Amino acid sequence: MSNETITLADIFALFKESERQREAEQAEQKRLSQERQQEYEQRQQENEQRQRENEQRQRENEQRQREYEERQRKHEEDMEQFRISMEETRKMVAETNKHMGSITSRWGEFVENLVRPAAVRLFKEQGINVHYTSLQVKAHDYKGSIEIDIWAENDGEIVAIEVKSHLKVRDIKRFIKVLDRFKDIFPKYKNYRLYGAVAGIKVDEKADQYALEQGLFLIRPAGDSVAIDMKEDFQAKVW
Repeated sequence: MSNETITLADIFALFKESERQREAEQAEQKRLSQERQQEYEQRQQENEQRQRENEQRQRENEQRQREYEERQRKHEEDMEQFRISMEETRKMVAETNKHMGSITSRWGEFVENLVRPAAVRLFKEQGINVHYTSLQVKAHDYKGSIEIDIWAENDGEIVAIEVKSHLKVRDIKRFIKVLDRFKDIFPKYKNYRLYGAVAGIKVDEKADQYALEQGLFLIRPAGDSVAIDMKEDFQAKVW
């Protein structure tokens, strides 16, 4: 009996394959929707032409009027059938997006559970001796709410970590806004040194550079765990 161990590399490969399948499904749904829209427009143009012809025949005699009415009835049936088809397509796209959103959420939870146990070690290696971590810390004020995916702290320092299965530049920009509001929404920590970090299984090429330029620690998969990826001249920003 096979007793193969599933490695983190296998899991990462599965994630990348699920990303590829998701993108392929979305592309196919978009192509199908565009194709049906083109068919709809073509049929609409054809029916408008028929209508003009029928109106001309109507002026000629009553028999052609009845033919026009029959064509009009068929046109309405076609339009109703096509409307139903378009509605089914929209429902199918919505269900696919919902399904893929659920998969993305589960990958996000996986990354959180991978990063949190390593957070204390990672930041102690950077001279930030945090000793307490927490998941999904939420708060709100008159400007709205914020959420910290992973929170690591000691008696005078905090590291707020944003976790994404697929990290993009726009995720980093949103997170920086959270860091800018942090001490307003958590006034008890106003005298703490606040650092920011972002983590992801997949990181866009521009996102990694942007994170480092903004003074954020960048956490990536490394073997069976995670590691901080940074250049020698990296300077962490303190909020």
